[in-house]
Amino acid sequence: MTPRIRIIAVVLAFAIALAGRAAAESSQGGAFKLPAYGARAWGMGGAFIAVADDESAVDWNPAGIAHAGRVVGASYLQLMEGVSAGQSQLVYAMPLTRSRQETGAATHAAGAMLTNFSADVAGDETYSENYLRIAYAFTPEPLVSFGLGISAFMSSSGVDGFDAWGTSVDFGGTLSLSQKWRVALVGRDLFSRYNFDDGHDYKKEPEYIIGVARKSGPLALAADVVRSYGNWARMSVGAETEYFFSHVALRGGVSWLSSTEPRTIPSFGVSVKVDRLSLHYGASIDDDEALGNTHRVSLAVRI
Repeated sequence: MTPRIRIIAVVLAFAIALAGRAAAESSQGGAFKLPAYGARAWGMGGAFIAVADDESAVDWNPAGIAHAGRVVGASYLQLMEGVSAGQSQLVYAMPLTRSRQETGAATHAAGAMLTNFSADVAGDETYSENYLRIAYAFTPEPLVSFGLGISAFMSSSGVDGFDAWGTSVDFGGTLSLSQKWRVALVGRDLFSRYNFDDGHDYKKEPEYIIGVARKSGPLALAADVVRSYGNWARMSVGAETEYFFSHVALRGGVSWLSSTEPRTIPSFGVSVKVDRLSLHYGASIDDDEALGNTHRVSLAVRI
C-alpha cells in the first residue's frame, strides 16, 4: 500500500469514526465536525447550549459569551484510544461594553478561538486541521441574546488533492423565560464552503440544536436535541451543581445517538476552582470498540 493510499485510508477512517461518535455529524467534504470546546460541556453529555455562559460559549453558542466576562481558556482532547490523534484549543472571550447589573450580561461581547486537530497517519506523515473562529454576541434586552460565529479553516496532509480550506457561519440565540428557565437555539454551518486543491468544492451539512435549561436550587438541568441530515440525530440530558464551598462542582449526563449505530453514551465531570482559575475534567464512556472512552481537560482563567 503506497503512502498516499495509507494516508487517505486512515483519514477516511477518522471521518467514519467521528461520524459515529457525533451521530452522522461528519462533513460531506473538507473539514470534519470535531467535538466542541472544553470539558465542562461534555461532562454534561453535551447538553449545554442553554447553559453556556463561560469561554465555552464561543464554540457551543455564541450568544452565551454575553455572560462569560473576560476569560482565557485552553482545552485538550485525545480523540481515540491508542492512536496519536488529538485536538487542542485556545479561546478568549471579553465584554465590549459593561455588563447589565440585573443579568450580568454585556450588551456587546466578542470571542476568538484557535483549534488544531492533528493525527499521525503514516510514517512521518501528519494530517492537520486548523481553525480560527470569531464570535460576537448582542444583548438588546436583558433576557435575550443573539450570537454570530464565523470560522475559517485550512487542512494539510502532504497528499495532492486532499488539502482544503474554507469558511462557515453559525447563529445562536438564548431567551430567559424566568429566573429558572432558559431556552436556546443554535444553527451550525448554515453557510459554508470548502474547497480542495484539486478544484472540487463542498459544503457542510447544516445542524440545528434546540436546548432548554432549568435552575433548581444548587442544580442546573439541561437538555439538547440535535437535528442533522434531516434526522433528529442526538438527544442529550445533563446536570451540573454549583461550586460546593466555592471550589468544587460535579456534572453528569447521557447522550443518545440515533444515527449510524444507535447507542447510549454516559458522561461525568468535575471542576475545581481556585480564585480566578478553573480546571475542568470530563469523561465519556463509549462502548464503541473503535472509539472507546474519551477524556477531556480544559483550563480557564478570568483576567
